[in-house]
Amino acid sequence: MGEAQKSSLNIALISEQRSAYLDSGFSEEQCAALTHDGEIEAVLTALQHLGYSVTLVPGIQSLVQLLAVGGYKDWDLVFNMAQGFFGPARESQVPALLEAYRIPFTFSDAATMALCQNKSFTKITLDRHHIPNASFAVIHPSEGVADTSKFEKALPPYPLFVKLATEGSSKGIEKDNKVNGLAELKPAIQKLRHQFPDQDILVESFLSGREFTVSIMGTGAQSRVIGIREHIWQENSIDGTNNDYHSDPMPNFACRLNKSNRSNKMLIYNDSHDMDEPQIKATCQVALDAWKVLNCRDCGRVDIRFDSDKPGSSPNVLEVGIRSYLYHIKRRKLIFVFYRSILLLGCSQSIRRYQLRRKAGECLSKNSSQKL
Repeated sequence: MGEAQKSSLNIALISEQRSAYLDSGFSEEQCAALTHDGEIEAVLTALQHLGYSVTLVPGIQSLVQLLAVGGYKDWDLVFNMAQGFFGPARESQVPALLEAYRIPFTFSDAATMALCQNKSFTKITLDRHHIPNASFAVIHPSEGVADTSKFEKALPPYPLFVKLATEGSSKGIEKDNKVNGLAELKPAIQKLRHQFPDQDILVESFLSGREFTVSIMGTGAQSRVIGIREHIWQENSIDGTNNDYHSDPMPNFACRLNKSNRSNKMLIYNDSHDMDEPQIKATCQVALDAWKVLNCRDCGRVDIRFDSDKPGSSPNVLEVGIRSYLYHIKRRKLIFVFYRSILLLGCSQSIRRYQLRRKAGECLSKNSSQKL
């Protein structure tokens, strides 16, 4: 893409502003999935440095107003960072509107967004294609929690893990979401049902092995791994070391508690790997398989966890994040350069996709006219 083409592009950057929702009275937990204002500013600045003219659209309400008055007609591309805020398919709402108005946009389409938003639907799709993920059962809002026998029969032995089917960012996840027996299972389900009465609840086997986040760039056969990060959970301690354990240790999975205690170094990251190591190769392959099967586009991440620490353990898909692409970069000096590279590639792929689609449409229209 040449400089003249880059400078001629008008890009709309759509993203809710987290600070605006907090100022409106929503809690930190309710806003957990929203993009931080600093990241929005970083993307905006990087796009401008690439020569693009950028319009910031702060969420779906502003988008609807612009669509109603034709304020979108000079946009060449939408850079979609919108998470949505209400509804079980909230991440697909902005893409669905853009598709209806035939406005090109980055990242996955509305169908994939809705599919990946719901972890139970994602797991059903992965199962259909024999891509490993934890065995699970779903509790719908209309179902009571008094009788858990159907879940126990459908799942492997304890420990199990209880979580919301359509949430991310550790929303609703505390230390007691990992359960070791029936006496813990019922209270964990009841707690989530009380907090989130309208949401499906997943009960799945707990995966106890190594955990990774795999960053992926590309679409279909062109998809490739661009980074891999290991999450290493350490025992809780008073001084941030492995000595002097507290009587109530931190859990070895992501939850609000250990995310708010980063200063105690309970979770550390490893971004340097031998890509020929068998477990690393297996992790990358499963992540790519999931990415392609779910029809994800441009860039994002796949979270993977092994089912145990034993030899021969298998990597399982935990979650697919279809807009999160910076998790394996932490060094501040690199982050801006990385942003620019990712944004340029992401925009280029999106533009190429829509150019090919438009060309195919023109050819189809021409052929139809000739036949008539």
